[in-house]
Amino acid sequence: MECGGCAGNFLGPSLDQTCGSGSVYLFMTLLDTFIRNTCDISELCERVIPKRRPDSEYDFVVIGGGSGGAAAAGKLSQVSGWKVLLIEAGNDEPPGTQVPSMVGNFIGNEYIDWGYKTEPEPEACQGYPEKRCFWPRGKVLGGCSVQNGMMYMRGTPKDYDNWAAAGNTGWSYKDVLPIFKSFEDNKEIGTLVEAEYHGTGGPLTTRRFIDQPPLAYDILKASLEIGYKPSKDLNGRQYSGFAIAQSNTRNGARLSSARAYIRPQRFNPNLHVMLNSTATKIVLKTQGKQKIVDAVEFVYKGTTHRVKVNKEVVLAAGAVNSPQILLLSGIGPKQELDKVGIRQVHELPGVGKNLKNHVAFYVNYLLKKEKNYADLDWAAALNYIVNRKGPMTSTGMSQVTARINSRYADPSGTHPDLQIFFAGYTADCSKTGEARALAEPEKPDKPKMLTISPVTLHPKSLGYITLKSKDPLKAPAMVANYLTEPEDLAVLIDGMRVIQKLMNTTVMKEKYGAEPYKEEYGDCIKKFSYDSDDFWGCAIKYETGPENHQSCSLKMGPSTDPMAVVDNKLMVYGIDGIRVMDASSMPELVSGNTHATIVMMAERGVEFIKERWLPAVNTIGDRFGNSEPFGQYPAHTYPKPVQHNFNKGGFYHYQGHKHGVKSR
Repeated sequence: MECGGCAGNFLGPSLDQTCGSGSVYLFMTLLDTFIRNTCDISELCERVIPKRRPDSEYDFVVIGGGSGGAAAAGKLSQVSGWKVLLIEAGNDEPPGTQVPSMVGNFIGNEYIDWGYKTEPEPEACQGYPEKRCFWPRGKVLGGCSVQNGMMYMRGTPKDYDNWAAAGNTGWSYKDVLPIFKSFEDNKEIGTLVEAEYHGTGGPLTTRRFIDQPPLAYDILKASLEIGYKPSKDLNGRQYSGFAIAQSNTRNGARLSSARAYIRPQRFNPNLHVMLNSTATKIVLKTQGKQKIVDAVEFVYKGTTHRVKVNKEVVLAAGAVNSPQILLLSGIGPKQELDKVGIRQVHELPGVGKNLKNHVAFYVNYLLKKEKNYADLDWAAALNYIVNRKGPMTSTGMSQVTARINSRYADPSGTHPDLQIFFAGYTADCSKTGEARALAEPEKPDKPKMLTISPVTLHPKSLGYITLKSKDPLKAPAMVANYLTEPEDLAVLIDGMRVIQKLMNTTVMKEKYGAEPYKEEYGDCIKKFSYDSDDFWGCAIKYETGPENHQSCSLKMGPSTDPMAVVDNKLMVYGIDGIRVMDASSMPELVSGNTHATIVMMAERGVEFIKERWLPAVNTIGDRFGNSEPFGQYPAHTYPKPVQHNFNKGGFYHYQGHKHGVKSR
């Protein structure tokens, strides 16, 4: 396939392959052809050409091309004289992922998704095969920014102030806000958001989706009726309430980290990209008593390559794979490494521990006054292809969200602990492309459905990542331990009560005829009275909906914290030359979607690298508790780690959508 004379060698599955077969096939095949040949969507001429063989050495090796890794590699390669290798386990992003309305189509697709499952859960995901929760994780250049909901949320000021208060100097909201502003190119300053909180001219275009269903605004009206003032900007002055969120899109198409940071460097000789390449080990050397990065090993097409690292490794493989790589490298708890036959080279008890994720549940409401017409037809498709307008430019109701306080939130009211997601009205697949065609012709009387999900933002339950084998190509063990702390369940039940009030408002009842779709959730209906707290607790455990926000498994913390893995400059304790720039290094989860925070951490990490290796760069000094030039690192001394023993021993939800289940 060519677009402007550029061949697309890494285009991946087509839209028809993500929608099924039969009558869907022809319409979706034609639509996919249009998208692949529309150059400013597919961007075939803008894509980086991957290397087939690496050079023998690089100044920097970035492991993982996701939200943080792509940002770090793109920024580092802009420094004259710095040679950068980006290693990504997956392919380039398929053109279909660029279309916002196709947000759920590629989830679980082996071309771009690791397809991970947790170990059997003791409390959550009880209705899923083997009680394993499904974890979508991006295995593609751009990582999870290729398959997420594109929602741009930063968390709240209290999140970052808590980071700083825990001993992570330089990470308060006052410190990180300038970084957020620096990489934004916000298109709605002055009309929707304020310049005090947002910036322009950065690589990450930010704006609301072009299209919103009328129901989106009616949800805001309904929220006002139950006492929640809608917010124009959850990243600004009013960070709680119901809102239509901003997104990372450009010209009606998804803006992944790879599109924002890597494609602009496609002609930069400083940057080499290896796709379909799995990092297997970080090799250390010793100089006196200091452990220093020496090389990185990775597998490409069955061959193991080793590249020398002259300066640093940026580890950005995500909250699952980053701890896996450290453990495979002999960095972590000796007891765990001994079990799989890996020689320990550095003791760090916190590697893989402290794993957290936002946990959700979902409930369906029938909108009995809304006919269940397909949201995608030829008119919508042509409006998108020709004008970049219409329902294909958005995620439908998934762009609506809320961030509010449950009864269990911080009494100050400044740290909301509950998020609400919506789903529905998404122009993703169509059987015929005909106008006003029923989405399910076999069920002509079925009304439109709205899915709503309460999400606990500050879970108390902790999981962990550990190795099952020393084989680097096998998945690690992922133990989520969702809902093992009672308060996590209580917050979700409280969220259910807010949703019920919302859907019982005048606008939702009179205009849409909203009624709950009653489900049995296994034997929950037999055990408990419907709509009791016990019933919803049982239902939440039966159909748990993990978000794709896994974090904190290599947490940042002060040297006095024995479970901290990286310091406040993101450097792995006790090793010169490994920084972690992904969600795993968060000390605590932020109050909302994680993509923007990960990009901020990568931008901040690149600043640290420049301060060390570029003498002319002004140091931020005292903000990070060290006024000496960072180029003199490592001047830190690390306490002897505390030895700990850790003897812990289908269906899925994503962005408010339920996948892999029979149609209702």
